[in-house]
Amino acid sequence: MIKKIFQTSGNIKIYWMVLLPVFCLCLISLILLKSTSQQIEFLNSTLFKQIIWVCIGMLVIWLLQYVRIQFFYEYGYYFYAILILLLILTFFMPSVYGARRWIMAGPFSFQPSEAGKLIVIFTIAKFLSDQHNLSQILKIMGITFLLAIVPAILVFKQPDLGTAMIYVAITFPMLYWVGFRPFYLFVIAAPVVSILAASSLIIFYIWIIIMLGVLFFSRPKLWQGVMVFVLNISFGTLTSFIWNHLYEHQKERVLTFLDPMRDPMGTGYQILQSITAVGSGGLTGKGWGHGTQTHLRFLPVRDTDFILSVAGEEFGFVGIIVILILFSTLCYWMITYAQKITNKFASLSIVGFTALLFVHIFINMAMTIGIFPVTGLPAPFISYGGTFLLTCMVLIGLTNNILNQNI
Repeated sequence: MIKKIFQTSGNIKIYWMVLLPVFCLCLISLILLKSTSQQIEFLNSTLFKQIIWVCIGMLVIWLLQYVRIQFFYEYGYYFYAILILLLILTFFMPSVYGARRWIMAGPFSFQPSEAGKLIVIFTIAKFLSDQHNLSQILKIMGITFLLAIVPAILVFKQPDLGTAMIYVAITFPMLYWVGFRPFYLFVIAAPVVSILAASSLIIFYIWIIIMLGVLFFSRPKLWQGVMVFVLNISFGTLTSFIWNHLYEHQKERVLTFLDPMRDPMGTGYQILQSITAVGSGGLTGKGWGHGTQTHLRFLPVRDTDFILSVAGEEFGFVGIIVILILFSTLCYWMITYAQKITNKFASLSIVGFTALLFVHIFINMAMTIGIFPVTGLPAPFISYGGTFLLTCMVLIGLTNNILNQNI
């Protein structure tokens, strides 16, 4: 069994175009956490804890170079079955802040939904790499989304809407990578947009016009176009039903997103302070350690979900651009390397990893400036948090391993 998991490869090459942006982002994280922890004893600060997690993450990256990537292909479905069982087990665990996301055993706790992000990527990559006849479009897309939706529903019920969204979102670029036309992906995503757009009659009309434009330029068969149109109109009528089945805190987040001023000292407080912090930073920021919203503690959750608000306030637009350039460089090289890999499973895995990072940073930034509801998704490599940082480090370690074994 040991030989199936580990390899004894002699030369390990470091792909700096992938690892260097990660190291820079981790350094930025420590700089920001040093700023937010100025009034806290070092050993009790989030900075000290993040340093420990970064060191553990570096060790994990190195250790993962000795793992056989094919092991994840061979046992992908077994890992998926274990994930489903663990997610079900969380419902029998004690509630923490109104959520059941952790499996607890004495002083130890484990959040399976974080590891589940990687497991879902490997499972979908295995399934798609085994498909040699892409003509069965409905079957392949249906099974692919089913593999993502089953754990997504379990995670949503914990409740954790943000992670559930990640599970589904990563399937789109992976399907596109294996050769599915963007039109088919649009058909899958359109009903979700229809449900969201139906909350406003004007927005729904605009969406219908956009949808008709896409159908016109895509030139599907007449019956396909009619079916897509009717299906989306039908899904638009489900908005009230879905709204009534959301959790109360999720309804509050949506309402706060639509109108933060409806409860400026309650549910809208965090997002209003975040927008104020980012806006007050201007072009170059107020300077490290001089963010008033941050250090006067107007900005809650500044170490985790809204750490980019701290970056915007203290380093301004320039600081945010630097972070975006680093993330763009990381994603660009991951996709560039994925194109060079002939192993379909390995290539799809890297695409899934890239999609996970991209969706996380996109939603986190959109949430920070108020153009997306608060979902609790942290910024990769920057937000404080051991479990998520370790997940990201594992992802990078596996990427470097795949490149060593396939390029």
